[in-house]
Amino acid sequence: MDRYRELSQRALGQAASELNAMPQGQVVAAEIQARAAKAQAIATIAVAQALLEIGDVLRENLKRGDAHG
Repeated sequence: MDRYRELSQRALGQAASELNAMPQGQVVAAEIQARAAKAQAIATIAVAQALLEIGDVLRENLKRGDAHG
């Protein structure tokens, strides 16, 4: 199974692709808003996955006694 970091990187790439695919010129504002909302949702998922990765790393370090503080 993929680590959260890899999933986060894929999600951020997908969000960037969504933003890069934003239509240009005469476009209905609702379409721009919908596409931007989709990209934001994908980026939010990436952040959550990154936080899960951080939590896993911290948990592993604490179990091994590697955490300082």
